[in-house]
Amino acid sequence: MSSQTSKKQQTPEVTSIKKMRGHTSAVEGVVHLPGGRRIMTCSWDGSLRVWDLESGAQIGEDWKDDEAKKVGVYSIALSPNGKTVVTGSGDGKVKLWDVKTGKVIERWTGHTQGVTSRHWYG
Repeated sequence: MSSQTSKKQQTPEVTSIKKMRGHTSAVEGVVHLPGGRRIMTCSWDGSLRVWDLESGAQIGEDWKDDEAKKVGVYSIALSPNGKTVVTGSGDGKVKLWDVKTGKVIERWTGHTQGVTSRHWYG
């Protein structure tokens, strides 16, 4: 039986391409918006933000639910048609947002704790 010398596997260094600054707390989720040039993030600071991938700049204002207390947004998922996103929050609410307007168009309640995962089925 031959023995092999174990070599430490080289891990490539990760280098950021763009730094997107604006959220005031941890970013919990990200989705790629249709067209490939924008992403949307959700954060414990209670906001969603749209970002330009080329410049790294935020597009427009923060998206916030005016009816909600300041509560973190824990998860996000983009609909198959790219027109809406669904989010899960620390207060147990699930919200449907219109991508064009940045407004909440539907709210669902019933969870007794934070909603940490969202997924669309096509």
